[in-house]
Amino acid sequence: MAICLSVKTASQECGLSERTIHAAIKAGRLTVMRVGRRVLIAPRALQDYLNSQKSTGRELSNER
Repeated sequence: MAICLSVKTASQECGLSERTIHAAIKAGRLTVMRVGRRVLIAPRALQDYLNSQKSTGRELSNER
């Protein structure tokens, strides 16, 4: 596994759009490291973000 992921790679790994990843970063829900102009995401930070997202059941009922 990589030490850090780019936004593009992180979005591909978890099946979210790059826009969603950027929104989570901007909102402070996803911790990143900035090296120059690059935005890097630690795999653990991505996992913590995904674990913090809880399904309310409402989303599931809308799929029917």
